[in-house]
Amino acid sequence: MRRLHGLLHVALRPFALVSGVRAAGWQDVWVGRMCGIAGVLGGSDRTEIERLIAALGHRGPDGTGIRVRGPTHLAAARLAIIDPTAGPQPASNKAGTVAVVFNGEIYNHVRLRGELVQRGHRFATGTDTEVIVHAFEEWGESCVQHLHGMFAFAVDDGQRVFLARDRLGIKPLYYSVIGGGRKFVCASEIKAILTVPDYSPELDLQTFVDAMVLGHPVGDGTYFRRIRKLPPGHAMIVACDGNRLTVGEPRPYVSRAAPARERMEYAEAEARLEAALEQVVESHLAADVEVGLTLSGGLDSTLIALLAAERRDSPLLAFTAADHADHPDVVQAGAVARLINAEHHVTLPTFDDVLDAIPQFVATSEQPCSLLSIPFFLACRDIAAKVKSCLHGEGADELFGGYSSYLDRGRKLATIRTQLQLLDGLAVSPSARTLEVVRRLTADDGFEQYLESLFAVNLADQLECNHLNPVDQCGMAAGLEFRVPYLDDGLVELATRMPVGFLVRSDLGIRKYILRRLALRRFGPAVTDVVLREKLGIPASGTRLVARFAALCQELLPADYLDRHELGPYFQTSHRLLLFEMFWETFLVHRGDPAGIGSAMDFLMSRAGVGARGVSRAEAITA
Repeated sequence: MRRLHGLLHVALRPFALVSGVRAAGWQDVWVGRMCGIAGVLGGSDRTEIERLIAALGHRGPDGTGIRVRGPTHLAAARLAIIDPTAGPQPASNKAGTVAVVFNGEIYNHVRLRGELVQRGHRFATGTDTEVIVHAFEEWGESCVQHLHGMFAFAVDDGQRVFLARDRLGIKPLYYSVIGGGRKFVCASEIKAILTVPDYSPELDLQTFVDAMVLGHPVGDGTYFRRIRKLPPGHAMIVACDGNRLTVGEPRPYVSRAAPARERMEYAEAEARLEAALEQVVESHLAADVEVGLTLSGGLDSTLIALLAAERRDSPLLAFTAADHADHPDVVQAGAVARLINAEHHVTLPTFDDVLDAIPQFVATSEQPCSLLSIPFFLACRDIAAKVKSCLHGEGADELFGGYSSYLDRGRKLATIRTQLQLLDGLAVSPSARTLEVVRRLTADDGFEQYLESLFAVNLADQLECNHLNPVDQCGMAAGLEFRVPYLDDGLVELATRMPVGFLVRSDLGIRKYILRRLALRRFGPAVTDVVLREKLGIPASGTRLVARFAALCQELLPADYLDRHELGPYFQTSHRLLLFEMFWETFLVHRGDPAGIGSAMDFLMSRAGVGARGVSRAEAITA
């Protein structure tokens, strides 16, 4: 049994691809495409696709490409993570009859390439992008059944465009049918769609209501009417023949039902989990550029860091964010960084930094937001100055049962009841999907069934909307790719089939039980503090800064600020309503341009009605 103290006194082995490709030659066969993609079907004006892809320039600062075929326009903006010399997208087959724009990474592309070569396909590059082209040629729409990774892509075969998204929604894809049903527009971000003059932005009140109840949108809903997202694990077909546009309904290509729990011994489950984690971390380290990792001092990121350190022959670059130097996450992350000899960088934004960043943060979020994760948003800029790709521990709480609600059912249900009561006076009711989630979580079927329902709910809309989307948005706003090893398809399949008692020991009050035991067995006493402490994490990393902003809003905004706003009763604090108004102005008035609302202090003063008194920024923030 290996221990960390022994690891630090021996030479760390170089990493190699789990596919069996020798380490010295992997650059020739692995290409990730972190970028922004966009498409317009039914338009004849090239300037529309140019505006769309220009709005995604932050996602792909290393080059753009556009393909035009009659009324079909596809484009991609590329962030070069692997094989920076590879040609731009769209990528096509030799004849040019099939082309793809692709955002993501296909982790099993080496095996797929070998299978496709055996079937007679000939490759011109070593990219995983080209694997999608040939996979579509070979298997058509069912190609997605063969792909494992994080992805959103659009394939044009001359007759139609086939769009697909990865199983959990790690990479985003939005779409809208506009122009009286004559035009289909899709993009990696909503703000790109807002550049199309034919689209008039309006708030989707149904999504607002659903998010009030559950804390996030549900299904394919967004905060914008007539803009939907392609759901995770879904694909759709769009065709345009002259002036006739045909938009197929999104169809699931994987079952969303929770798999049956397998009967297995605990020792077997832990051994399988250990092997899976080793393989996943190894595969996610592959890149032609330096790969860093976020480090919160909690169990999830620490376990990734320890496994990654074993596979590197040079110190890792580790990054942490918080709102003060004595934050427990900073202290513990520093200890872990020293343990693995990582080069540790900490982002500690000031209140001035937060005020300056708020308009851009609101625009990046593309939905009403809090400021709790703004230190992470600001850290992404610092991380991107040093690396283009970063491992991130997102998804472990959903997969292994890390939230307090996995043990405290009453608190979860009380939150739902409170939110439902707030909606009594609103004309729009929660959607059927939202009510079904509420029913599943409140059904009196025993605690074990509650756990099963909670796992299923958290791995669906909650994971995508509250975690994967914000991580992607914050990272790509800085031109930074985040990789999420815990959400590898194989690891998710394994964890969701384990007996629920291996994940949450309700009898002992222990969450993420198997992860904690694995960390202790594998790395010994050196990780005891990490295993025992409760990580505060990103939502707590900005608590002090948000409290200061909330106090500033409370001081300056009128006492009746909530009462006089149409939606004011649904916000519990004045600063949350102010942020919602910033979202409204940024997107519904200025089409996603944060410059339209000015600075955060300008916006606050305009709502406070004190502009004429000339209150300066310095006076306000020291009040």
